[in-house]
Formats: sequence, structure tokens, C-alpha cells
Amino acid sequence: MQLHGKIGKSGLGFVSVYLLATNNAINASIRFYVDTGASHTTIADRDAQRIGIDYSKLTKASFAVSGVGGQVDAYLLPQCMVIFTLDNSALVEYVDSILVLKHNPKTPEEQENVMEVPSLMGLDILKKYTVRFTNSSVILER
Repeated sequence: MQLHGKIGKSGLGFVSVYLLATNNAINASIRFYVDTGASHTTIADRDAQRIGIDYSKLTKASFAVSGVGGQVDAYLLPQCMVIFTLDNSALVEYVDSILVLKHNPKTPEEQENVMEVPSLMGLDILKKYTVRFTNSSVILER
């Protein structure tokens, strides 16, 4: 079975999925960039805002997330379903929790940069697939 994503303007591969987290009333489409260097799937600030995540209803992770931009607070969105759509069916991945990032920018420039950070599909999901990239797509295969 192959799941096909696309290559974005930045040259990074992404997959568009449907995210369900019924305990937190999240029911939205989201674009995750495929990142084999990320341990966990993460929802970035921009997407968290767009899909209406309420941080006050989430548990703060006991660890900070480190990445290219330094350390950032993370919250746990529990009991998620990541739904990949196929031609005539769907494939559901159940994830115990997805990390939701919350940056604390101090300047308008930092805020602008934070809103450019993409959501990432990490190894918690990707380790179930063989990941391949072409010039025009990313392919997740089982």
C-alpha cells in the first residue's frame, strides 16, 4: 500500500491528512511535513491556532522540544487518529499523543518566524512505513 504526498515550494515532502482528537473536539485537515529526524509528530503554532487547539485543555509535556529554533514548550494532544485518504478508502493511524508546540516569541519578528514553522510527521508514525522521495512526491509504503 502506498500513500502519496507532494513536494512543497520549500522542497520538503508533505502529506495532507485528517486529524481527529475527539477528547479535545479536534476534527480538521492538516499538512504534516515528513521529517525522519523528528522523534514525535508535532503540530506547530500556526496549525494549532488554525484548528482551534485550546492549550488550557492539554497537559504540558514534562520535557521541552528542541529543534532548529531552540527549545519550545510542548503540550500533549492525546488519543489522536491520523487519517490518510486513499482512492476509495482510508487508512487510520492511532497515536497515543501528538505534541502541540507553543513558542513564546518576544518580538513581532520572532512571531512572524514562529508562524512559518511547519507541523511535522515524526518517527512515531513514520517508523511503520518505508519513506521514499522523488522530485515531485513523497511516498509512504507498507
